[in-house]
Amino acid sequence: MVYLQASIKLRPGKQAEFVAMLNKAAPVLAKRGVKLLGSYASMVGRLNTVVDLWEATDPNALQAALSDPELQNMAPQMADIIEDETLTLLTKLPIG
Repeated sequence: MVYLQASIKLRPGKQAEFVAMLNKAAPVLAKRGVKLLGSYASMVGRLNTVVDLWEATDPNALQAALSDPELQNMAPQMADIIEDETLTLLTKLPIG
C-alpha cells in the first residue's frame, strides 16, 4: 500500500463546494483502487486548508485514478475551488 497526502488551500468561502466535489470524486477514485481515508479541515493555522489522506494499492493505481476521464471532467470545478495543492506520496513505517 501507498498513501497520498493532499494538502489543499481552498479559495475563501469554497469549503462547502469542496466537500460536494469530494463526495463526487471519491467514488470515481475508489473504482480505480484509491480509497479516501479521511478529509480534515484546519481549525488553527493557515486558513482555508484541508488535508486529505488517500490509500492506494500502488503508485500505478494512483496514476490511473488521477487520469480517469470522469475525474478529468471535474478539473474546471476543481480550479474554481482549489487555490493551491501539494501532493505527497507516503509509505507506512513498520511500527507496532
